[in-house]
Amino acid sequence: MNTNNVRAIHISPSALGTWNSIAQFVGLTPAADMSPRYQTLPSVALIVNSDDGLPLWAPTLFLARSATRSRGVTGDTCRTYAECLIDWIRFTTTAGSTLERVNEELLQRYRAELRHERAGPRYKTSSATANLRVTVASIFHLWCQSHGFPSPLGAFLLEREKDERRRPLMPGVLHRHPRLLNTDEIKGLFQFARMPYKLAFRWGLTTGMRRFEVAMLPRSLLPTPEQLEQLDGEFASVVIRRKGGRELAIYPPKSLVEETNWYIMTDRISPFEKFDDYVFINRSRFPVSRQALTNEFRRCADLIGSAATLHHLRHTFAVHVLRYLDSARKGEIGVAKNSLKVLQVLLGHAHVETTEIYLRAAEVTGRDAMAALESLYRTSHETDA
Repeated sequence: MNTNNVRAIHISPSALGTWNSIAQFVGLTPAADMSPRYQTLPSVALIVNSDDGLPLWAPTLFLARSATRSRGVTGDTCRTYAECLIDWIRFTTTAGSTLERVNEELLQRYRAELRHERAGPRYKTSSATANLRVTVASIFHLWCQSHGFPSPLGAFLLEREKDERRRPLMPGVLHRHPRLLNTDEIKGLFQFARMPYKLAFRWGLTTGMRRFEVAMLPRSLLPTPEQLEQLDGEFASVVIRRKGGRELAIYPPKSLVEETNWYIMTDRISPFEKFDDYVFINRSRFPVSRQALTNEFRRCADLIGSAATLHHLRHTFAVHVLRYLDSARKGEIGVAKNSLKVLQVLLGHAHVETTEIYLRAAEVTGRDAMAALESLYRTSHETDA
């Protein structure tokens, strides 16, 4: 099999219409007792061999299982798993093996190649990506072993699950501190950003929303001007669907909601009817995509000479909120723990451990830490005179 001809075909079942309409389109009569299994999913993937167009059933069925178990609303999990499996299949084929004959030694060779042999000026696999790909390959063969697609690797992994003293198969992940945008970067980005991206970036910066959450922000959930007048304080509460399909509240400034309502009434391009509930619409009358948000941010960042990414708006929000909470509650018992709990809710994290990295970032970039580093710099110059 030519490894370059293994590819993924992604399908969005929810965009194809009802089961009856699909059957009618392909010229079939649906059975009365047939219930479509994947109809409501945002994405499913098939791994196929382009030489003959036939599916590779083990990875295809595994991806279908992953799609049904995922709580996400974007289909990213399915796409990411498909990319990982394609890379693993190509590696095993190049190594002269097959999915039915792979063993633990080949998996270790794969891990080593990801972390070492592929490193170079143009192609470097990060520790997080290497960890993800080895993890997906392991989960895949563990699933195969229990579902009629056995292999020596699957048997090894199944036996290993029983051993509590097992060593990790995955490479260590290098955890990076969150990157904050400084005031000049923020001003520069918003100076060059075009509408509606400027408004979308403002939502990301002031609420900590993720990229897909901003792109999918529903117009119908925004408080009306009349509802805003009845709210106490300077913030509104908007319940959106966040990562993992959980419905949680964000708290945008009332002024941001007012600005958004004004944009919808006066400046927003009229969308196609089925996209009317999306806040951000592009010139083609479609919802602004996640990639379009990323591309516009990259354009603006390049104009001001910044290496920041769109996700750094979320980092900036998190650390600024944490610093403010700590300063406002200075002297209170358990202030750090309480601040983390508040930030966890604002960011929509399922686990507080995910939020703790922002506490470390706030400490590292705080005034005391920066003053200590500045003192070292001044000391190094004292002997120059």
